[in-house]
Parts: sequence; C-alpha cells; structure tokens
Amino acid sequence: MTQQVRQVRSNRMILMWKHSAGSSNQTTTLDADGSGETYGEREKMQLLVSSFSEEQLNRYEMYRRAAFPKAAIKRLMQSVTGGTSIPPNVVIAMAGIAKVYVGEVVEEACDTMEQCKDKGPIQPKHLREAVRKLKRKGLVPNTRYQKRLFHR
Repeated sequence: MTQQVRQVRSNRMILMWKHSAGSSNQTTTLDADGSGETYGEREKMQLLVSSFSEEQLNRYEMYRRAAFPKAAIKRLMQSVTGGTSIPPNVVIAMAGIAKVYVGEVVEEACDTMEQCKDKGPIQPKHLREAVRKLKRKGLVPNTRYQKRLFHR
C-alpha cells in the first residue's frame, strides 16, 4: 500500500491511499536533475508530518488520539449479532472502520459547507447532506436508499 498526498484545500490534510499489486512499500521520487530517492512508508510519513503547519499538526495529533470506546463498539456488535462473543481484534477493526467512516462523512460535510459558503463549525444540516451524498454515490453499503431512475 502506498500513500499519496492530494492537494491541501483550506488547510485540511487529505491523504489518498492506493493499493498496488506488488508488496513493495517504497516510492521513488525524481528530482529536477533526474536523481532519485527511495523512501519507505515511515520516512514518507515523517517527511509529510514535518511539512505540516502548526494548525495542521494539531489537527493530525487530535486525529491520531481520537478513538471510539471499545466497550461501546463491543456492546453494539453483540446486540446486532444476538449476544455472541466478539473477539477483541474484531472490535478493534470495527472501531477503525467507524473512525474512517466518520472521517469520510466529516470530509464530505466540509465540502458541502464550502459549497454553501457557510462559515464556522459543521452543522447538522451539513452532516445530513454529506450522508445523503455518500449514499447517492454508493459509498455507504447496505442502506435502504434506492437511486430512482425516474422522478415524478
């Protein structure tokens, strides 16, 4: 898996992950004179984090510290599965998936807020619109939302 940095819009860090068929975790960058440097994943992250502004660094630290409570995730999963035991590694994976989902919704809500030219914090209307857009794009699986072919 290799990491690429997409253009930063309005001081928000946007990371894009691409899966490659090979198992190499290195990327080669070419300078203007043609010389190349090879970086591993850790070195690329260090290079990226070292180029952050103070605000971006604070936001990244908050992102790294944020987590869903494992007990709540486990309780929710047990209620859905009918009380069967859930292994700890599954709970950790589900908490990570939830964190990614929330990140996608917040990112879409920020884009919606920019389109509406609203200022200040994200409001519930932005979050509702973000979820609606993600459902329409098909990025939220197993929902009852159906894309209509014909509208009245």
